[in-house]
Amino acid sequence: MKSILLLLLTITTPCLANASGLVLSPGWKPQVIAECAEDMPDMLLLSQNKQYLYQSCETKAGKHNSSLARIHIATGKRDVLLRGLNRADGMRFAPDGSIWLGEEQSRGKVWRIQEPDKLPAQHINGAVHTDNKQVQPILSAGIFAHEGLAFSQDGKYLYLADEWGKGCLYRLTLATQQLHVFHEQKGWLHIHNPIKAREEAQRLHGKAFNRMEDMERMPDGRILIAETATGNILQLDDSGNKPTISMFLHHEDIEHPDNLEWDSK
Repeated sequence: MKSILLLLLTITTPCLANASGLVLSPGWKPQVIAECAEDMPDMLLLSQNKQYLYQSCETKAGKHNSSLARIHIATGKRDVLLRGLNRADGMRFAPDGSIWLGEEQSRGKVWRIQEPDKLPAQHINGAVHTDNKQVQPILSAGIFAHEGLAFSQDGKYLYLADEWGKGCLYRLTLATQQLHVFHEQKGWLHIHNPIKAREEAQRLHGKAFNRMEDMERMPDGRILIAETATGNILQLDDSGNKPTISMFLHHEDIEHPDNLEWDSK
């Protein structure tokens, strides 16, 4: 991967086709705002005020390796906010506006970044949990390979996928910080020690999936889950007395689904 260009759509007047082959709707054009191949950008989030674009950077742990970047859309200025996390990947805005960022590796944590628009640039992870109260690990979210993250429609829960060949699906109750694992027959079972979530989930016979990647909440509250090793897009319905997971989409031309996004229209 020698070069990655991020395309930002900005308003203009005519309908455009361009050298990339993209055909855009009237009133839009492509604009290169950043080139950052060495940072291995993965997930993207657009701030609620539409001023910033956030990137998680899937680099290995290292004092000078980027983990979270913020791009000011009006100017294209890109600042690295966090360094030193180990393969930062899954990322979502919480109902309170904070960013929850997961590390995609077997001992990965979830980090909560409070008021990300105000976070100063070039913050080093070595000082995160001691010097900066804006950035804290959420150990109750479990220790495993965090990629898929999705908040429930009512803001009560955070769903978490373990991106592993025998990974389970978890639900964190935000009010109590209690973690549960999905069991196909018994529903949500309590994880008593989130630091050893994988081991406890296996003892409880939590439903094992084959490398879950991204998760996306649909307008009706259901959660889509990309299971990349099988090519399945699954759906979680947690609206009744007992949660269910069923097939949403499987197609022979979709081999390794990863990042998901839902069109609100």
